[in-house]
Amino acid sequence: MDRSRLARAIKGAIAAAAVSTSFATSPSFAQQVEEVVVTGSRIQRVTDANSATPISVFDAAALEASGQTTLEDFLQAVPSMTGGQLGSTVNNGNPGLATVSLRGLGSSRTLVLLNGRRLSSSGPSTGVVDLNTIPTTAIERVEILRDGASTIYGSDAIAGVVNIITKKSFEGSEVFLDAGTSQENDGQEYLAAWTFGAATDDDDGHVMFNVQYTKREDIFQGDRKWSDCPLFETGGAVFCGGSSYTVPPRFFSESFPTGPILDPTTDEIRAFNPAGDAFNYAEVSYLVTPQEVVTFYGFGEKELWDWENLTTFGAFGEILFANRQSDQLLAPEGTFFQPTAPATNPGNPTGEDAVILRRLVETGGRSFNQDLNTWRAVVGVDGEWCNEWTWDISYNYARWVDSQIDFGRSNPSRFTTMLDPDLCAADPACAAAALEDGTTAWNAFAPGTFTQPWQDYALVPNSPVEKATLNSLQANIVGDFGDFTLSTASEPFAWAAGYEKRRERTSTVVDGAALLGQIYFVSGENWGGAYDVDEFYGEVRMPFMDGRDWADVLAAEISFRYSDYDRTGSDTTWAGVLDYAPIEQLRFRATYAEGFRAPGLDDLFLPPTQSAETYTDPCVNWGSSSNPVLRANCAADGLPPDFELGNSQATGLFGGNEDLKNETSESWTLGIVWTPTFVEDMSFTIDYFDITVDDAIGTFNTNTIVSNCYTSEGFSSPSCDLITGAAAVGLTPLPTSPRRDQSGTIAGQLLNGQNISTFETNGVDLGADYSMEFGDGIFTFSGTATYLNEWNFQASEFEPETDLAGFYGVDPVTTRIAAFPEWKLYTSWGYEYKDCWSTTVVVRMEGEVDDIDPRDVDLSTHVDSKWYTDLNFRYFYWDDITLSGGIRNLFNQQPPYVTNYDDMNTLPLNYDTTGRYFYGRVQFKF
Repeated sequence: MDRSRLARAIKGAIAAAAVSTSFATSPSFAQQVEEVVVTGSRIQRVTDANSATPISVFDAAALEASGQTTLEDFLQAVPSMTGGQLGSTVNNGNPGLATVSLRGLGSSRTLVLLNGRRLSSSGPSTGVVDLNTIPTTAIERVEILRDGASTIYGSDAIAGVVNIITKKSFEGSEVFLDAGTSQENDGQEYLAAWTFGAATDDDDGHVMFNVQYTKREDIFQGDRKWSDCPLFETGGAVFCGGSSYTVPPRFFSESFPTGPILDPTTDEIRAFNPAGDAFNYAEVSYLVTPQEVVTFYGFGEKELWDWENLTTFGAFGEILFANRQSDQLLAPEGTFFQPTAPATNPGNPTGEDAVILRRLVETGGRSFNQDLNTWRAVVGVDGEWCNEWTWDISYNYARWVDSQIDFGRSNPSRFTTMLDPDLCAADPACAAAALEDGTTAWNAFAPGTFTQPWQDYALVPNSPVEKATLNSLQANIVGDFGDFTLSTASEPFAWAAGYEKRRERTSTVVDGAALLGQIYFVSGENWGGAYDVDEFYGEVRMPFMDGRDWADVLAAEISFRYSDYDRTGSDTTWAGVLDYAPIEQLRFRATYAEGFRAPGLDDLFLPPTQSAETYTDPCVNWGSSSNPVLRANCAADGLPPDFELGNSQATGLFGGNEDLKNETSESWTLGIVWTPTFVEDMSFTIDYFDITVDDAIGTFNTNTIVSNCYTSEGFSSPSCDLITGAAAVGLTPLPTSPRRDQSGTIAGQLLNGQNISTFETNGVDLGADYSMEFGDGIFTFSGTATYLNEWNFQASEFEPETDLAGFYGVDPVTTRIAAFPEWKLYTSWGYEYKDCWSTTVVVRMEGEVDDIDPRDVDLSTHVDSKWYTDLNFRYFYWDDITLSGGIRNLFNQQPPYVTNYDDMNTLPLNYDTTGRYFYGRVQFKF
């Protein structure tokens, strides 16, 4: 490195934290002056202060100070993450995944890398990375590029990149132990890890290993007062409700079309009362899901030869293994397939055939279990040519195998058999169950009758296996134009180029019973698919001027990527960066990037699959509505004016579409970095962002379909054609409506993906960093905030545009109800006293939101800003032992109640559901 570059590096080092809004400890300037590769570019730079793209950097100390043991909880709190993100608080429909969503555009549009290379997709969910599989104690820092980066990394980087950098240079041995519990003495978390690293005697090689074990205990919804039963509203009051699939069951027959029940006390038929008869499905469901994760990570590198007049030659390798065992627990299954109990059933009080809506409470619940094993290995060679150009060639192989098993699933045909004495007698297995139970058929009308013999006959486990593999061959070369340097600049033009060959494959092998159509709500079709892509990229950095009056730095960057997919054809994307600092303290930066996302393998090949979608029915109490069109349509469906929805989950169909094409995007950022000289160690950043995604793969969410249909005159909206009715999903139709099942719930809505949607979002990121000597210690502050100005989604050209900024509603990416606050804040306030102790206070904020589509009768449609405070204390007086502990959610902030929710009476994808949490840690170094 020449003196001019060294001098500029030292000048730029103090600005590094500003350019990369940094929650990091502060190494010495000498440590920072080195060639680094910053996320978003493959060109080596003197420091990350030379990056003109907006990057947030969080180091291991920031992760520890947060008190979190998982990446999920830490990253989801970052202000640039918003909307629906999967994690421990998503019990229904989440197979143990933990994801992030930059700008709220979805985990499949947020590229997650490990040391700059891809990880395996989460089974059939192409492009989605499970953060649970990455050991937190092996992490050196996390870099979040808040800008599109398809030209550098290819598909999926539309919203940005999360690049996780490991402790590849770690030396020594370290043991880390952690344990914590909520103030309710549940949800315990445990972590144990060992990290080891060593260098060769002549310092031309290095190895590092990490082994980590984590465990999280469950919390039930019944363990918190605010979630111990599903809250419903009627007549201006809130009551503890539930599902109309209950015990004793509701039943429908020719003489009893309104769905009464058989009173268990009087043994008389009476009307169903939602306030007292509905089944409380929340009490036995998880609030926080349990899991155990074991990981092994290793990295090694060695310089092998130095051919002095040609190139150096080294080898490197990386390995990651993770086993995750997780489970989710839902309320016992109901007879959602609506079997018929004939008049001859021993418990049938109607004397005629009756459709049964019963909850199988005797089973204790539906359990969904995952035993995931995932491997990732990278091998490669690298070197530096004699002209200081660098090169590397690597091969990346990753594999994902998730063996799942579900318990408590129903075989609908066997329920039909065991409800009918004649059919049961003709089936030897059913007859044996009846004999053991002492009956001729199952009496579904009474509680406690679904005994073990009937369970053994009618229930079946579901054990699918999901697999995914990634194969990637990559070659890169980075250099400069040598002596070609403009007279006004001290650095030459620099460039990078490369090639990548990538193949991704997925397959799902369904359970044998599912293949025979014997498991309700489970697709009975094995499926799989693959794609290959060849890609070439190039980028050039052009320093035009530096060290001049009113031009301390003036540079531009241009990059491109050509991608050729065997399924969706070829695409070329371009990006540009402008970096201008008129004076050392003030810097302007601007970026423009084209992006794309190739359809995932699940988008292309997933077979039609049933899905239970929570929705708000516009016909509930339609008699009090002021909308004449809605009143007319609800009446045409044969619904009474005081109609109450017994089941808020509509059974729909979603699946793949092989005719999909690539999504495309354009993103802009404009930013200012200010590092004032009148105060030392202070910096501020402000960045405007604007992202547009066209031809987005989306689905029509159930709320939108139903609302558009029922508010259109005479059911004239095209959305009505997407409601195919109960028969399409194997349910009994409501005689008076082609769109509803016997219970009055919408059924058969089509939710398959299409290139029909558009996303547009813009806003402002703010960042600040400051440190100062205070007494005998150092005070530090780091803060970042995001103002979300617009978050527009248009399902199709026939649908209205919805702006979710400042609202909560159905996230069109996940189809779950989530919040998109205008303001989101994360700050860290720290004080370190000598070489003895330190304390950190983290203050987080989710801004206020309103219901995007409230009804006139809804009681809770506004959520105030929620502030969370986390406290951490570390004692490190001894050289080899560090003690630490703290409290998360110090003031025990409770989640808000909202009328329109998916689960838990709140918005669990956005708000803390655990409550005040205590933890302690000890760290040994050898």
